[in-house]
Amino acid sequence: MLQVFRQGAGSWLVKGFMGLLIMSFLVWGIADVFRNFGSLTAAKVGNTVISQETFRRIYTERLQQLNRQVGRGLTPDQARALGLDRQILNELFGEAALDEKARTLGLGISNEELVRKIQETPAFRGPTGFNHDYMLQILRSNGFTEPQYVEAERKLILRQQIARAIAGDLTAPKVMREAFRRYEREERSIEYVTLGKNQAGAVFAPSPEQLNAFYEERKASFRAPEYRKIVLLALTPETLASSIEISDADIKKLYESASDRFTTPEKRELDQIVFHNMEEATAASARIATGLSFDALAAERKLTAKDTALGTVSKRELLDRAVADAAFALPVGKVSAPIAGRFGAVLVRVKKIEPTVEQPLAAVSDTLRKELAAQRARRLVLELHDKIEDERASGSNLSEIANKLKLKTITIDGVDRSGRKPDGAPIDEIPGRTDILAGAFRTQPGVETDAIDLRAQGGYAWYDVAGITPPRERAFEEVRPLVESRWRDEETTKKLSALAETIRSKVETGESFAKAASGITVERREKLSRGRPADGFDARALGRFFETAEGKSGLIETPDGIGRIVYRVTAVNVPTVSDTATNADATIARGMQEDLLSQYIVRVENELGVSINETAIRSMTGADRN
Repeated sequence: MLQVFRQGAGSWLVKGFMGLLIMSFLVWGIADVFRNFGSLTAAKVGNTVISQETFRRIYTERLQQLNRQVGRGLTPDQARALGLDRQILNELFGEAALDEKARTLGLGISNEELVRKIQETPAFRGPTGFNHDYMLQILRSNGFTEPQYVEAERKLILRQQIARAIAGDLTAPKVMREAFRRYEREERSIEYVTLGKNQAGAVFAPSPEQLNAFYEERKASFRAPEYRKIVLLALTPETLASSIEISDADIKKLYESASDRFTTPEKRELDQIVFHNMEEATAASARIATGLSFDALAAERKLTAKDTALGTVSKRELLDRAVADAAFALPVGKVSAPIAGRFGAVLVRVKKIEPTVEQPLAAVSDTLRKELAAQRARRLVLELHDKIEDERASGSNLSEIANKLKLKTITIDGVDRSGRKPDGAPIDEIPGRTDILAGAFRTQPGVETDAIDLRAQGGYAWYDVAGITPPRERAFEEVRPLVESRWRDEETTKKLSALAETIRSKVETGESFAKAASGITVERREKLSRGRPADGFDARALGRFFETAEGKSGLIETPDGIGRIVYRVTAVNVPTVSDTATNADATIARGMQEDLLSQYIVRVENELGVSINETAIRSMTGADRN
């Protein structure tokens, strides 16, 4: 998909496009959104047409990413409420505006430089480097031809040229940097007590009437959820590699073509003395030939061992080729004849030789076998992807396809929206878990679904819904243990909340924690900061600490939602800021760059004119079904 090929761009540039959401209404307020659209057009910027297929492809991929981030499937209404459709439109508007500006400015990149950048793309490289055939397979599986991809990369590079010219060298003002550092480095110390079930005391068993009343008031929360039977077919290099046969001849061929990987070159421990001219070096060499030692000569010249040592180096590591050739031709313990080096006349001594070490084929064959299997599995994933899609188009279900292509399916007899079995146990063997569960609960049995892109695993997954068990109301006796457990938790929470408020009130009046929470261990934490994780406290808890003034107290829930923590801020420390550059400075600079670039793009868009086919957008995002 297109987003795969945008990853080479700097993240600040991409974020800059996303930042246009805030300013989008400036554009849409003047946009003509109802006329002059072709049947396949989603929007236009100037003379540049944004196709419906482009918008649909990016929208689908971005929705899958959001689903993975939140851990569940978002409905079309939720996605629109988050502004996903407008965010994507703004990104596409920004790209189109910069493309037209690049044409106006006459920007370009040579074919040679473009080829070099494409060949350096990690996704197209195998054990032996760039692989053109593999690149074509990846492009084909993502719906691209080679010319389309090359053109997309060319446009991306030109956009980056404009972006760097507009905002590439911005730095944050000193006042802003210092304010940010003070905020970032502020530290707080607290004392606190944790109230758990032990502090709640005994919770008496509820009567049957209390339990029944509790159940009736919360009956909906005890319903059995909807379960779905799902058939999965996962296609990844990992699932295929074990079935791929690699011949010994192929392993040997790779071993010979990548011999440098398994060879440690000869290294020598060398000393050298540099002379002002060749005559001086020749005279010194003659003295060594008559019995003067190298060390004695160095001492005469007031050189220490550190002054003469070149270290233990390979021939390649020596910058002076003449010195390297002479040094690696000497036997151990010998001193060279005078050498005309780059930095003067030189005498070199070999103190020690570490011979070349070559790992034999037998020692690395397993590693090479796995590498070759993984490389071929990646190619096979792309080939099988196309075959599976063809079979799906012909009407075959996943079980039939798996039998035909000798693949394995996974059948899950029952799973709810959260990925749990009817007994409450989580199901871990679902590849692309979030996307598949979200899709499975949106579709019906017998309806063909789209493949899920398993980007982290480098593959794909398909799924069929084979059956649906509708939600049902569970009788009181069926869930009685669960009802009683929740009743006890709720009663415990009530008692702990009251106790926590009592302790906090006493602390607020100046009473010590030790007295206010008698019998409960008082703990202390020093130097808590906003940006640094703290054991036992999540980001929400840290936020509460930094909202509380020094000497004041507060309450937060424990992670289980039952207990309570009563705390008091005992110290606030704002360290003195230095002028040393930090990561925060880069963050501020990126934010400024994004703001400036966003403003520039909005201006270009206004100059060019932007229009949106709202009917098509509503159809593609599901808004027309409300």
